[in-house]
Order: sequence, then structure tokens, then C-alpha cells
Amino acid sequence: MSSLIVLLLICAGVGVGAIALLSRQANSTSPKPTQAHGTDTAQSYSYSCQKYLFTQAETTFYHALQNATQGQYLVFGKVRVADVLKPQTDNRGDWQRAFNKISAKHFDFVLCDRTSLKVLAAVELDDSSHQRVDRIKRDDFLNQAVKSAGLPLSRFPVQTAYDREDIQHHITQTLGLPQSEKAKPEIKSKAKLVEPSAKPKPKPKPKVPPTKP
Repeated sequence: MSSLIVLLLICAGVGVGAIALLSRQANSTSPKPTQAHGTDTAQSYSYSCQKYLFTQAETTFYHALQNATQGQYLVFGKVRVADVLKPQTDNRGDWQRAFNKISAKHFDFVLCDRTSLKVLAAVELDDSSHQRVDRIKRDDFLNQAVKSAGLPLSRFPVQTAYDREDIQHHITQTLGLPQSEKAKPEIKSKAKLVEPSAKPKPKPKPKVPPTKP
């Protein structure tokens, strides 16, 4: 009788141990409860609105660029490069690496067709920061990227004021367009303005009768 009791106690102890072991394993694999403040990191940041979309230099050039294009194109600013260019490869790994190279970059401005919104050219405004080593590498990469895509890129140095005709000429050259017919009469009219006026013919001198000796 005593042996049976001992055996029963041993079996009970083994069962309790097994239950405890299973309980610990279940607790270790179950997800831990979230903290009272949550784990959403977006809620831990606050933001403020930028006062202006462009810097002062960009704003000055934007108005000059719009004035020079004469409503011929739509001008958009701060356009993401990845919204204009796309990687050309079937390899998924290469595609992702190429996309990462452009995903955080943007064009200062792009010129688009007014009707179809087709991107016709990119425009970069280069200030003194473009002389830094990192900016030079960035510009070299961007130059190569647009060249491979066949997208014209026009670069303008920052100035305090811009000449309208210079911008027009630069854009026309960048797009490979002939000189517009609209500009030709202006050139002719200017040429006429600088032509010297014809000199009046001298009046003949009146004949004086010879004096008597």
C-alpha cells in the first residue's frame, strides 16, 4: 500500500513539472504586451510647416524662368528624380540599387508641355554649394543619369538678376529647337533702331556775283 502511494506521488510530481515546463515555453513564445505609450514611433515626433517652398535664390530664378518661357511651358519645382527617371534593368537587385540612387534626389525645376505635361527638360540652379566634393559627385551622377535617359538638362548659375533673352537662348539650345519666328521681328526692329539716320544733303551755296575792280 505504501509503495502505491509513493508511486502516485512520483507520477503527480512529474505531471506538475511537465505542466510548469509547458507553461514557461508558452510564455516565452507569446508576444509581449506593448508598453502603455505604444510602439508607433511616428507619434513620438512633431513637425512644423516650412514657410516657403523655395529659397530666396530659387524664388528669384523661378520668376525669371517663368517670364522667359512666356507661358510656352509649365514650370514645376522640386520634382523628385524618381518621378521623372526610372531604372532600366530586368534584374530586381540592380533595379533596387539604381532606384535607391535617385529616390532621395530632386530636380530644382522641370519644364513640361502645357497640354500633355510631358517632361521636356530638367533645370538645375547651381549655387556655391555645388563646388563641394559631395555636390560635384552628385552633379556628375545626375548628368550621367539624364544623359542615359535622353532628358535634356540645363544648368544656370545663381545670380542676383537674370537676363530674359539669355534664359530663352539657353533653353532653346538645350531643347535643340530652332530660333522662334516670334523673336525675329524683334531682332530686326532693334537693328533698325541702332541704324544711323541718313545725313541730309548739303544745300547748294548761293552764287555770289563777282565784285568789280
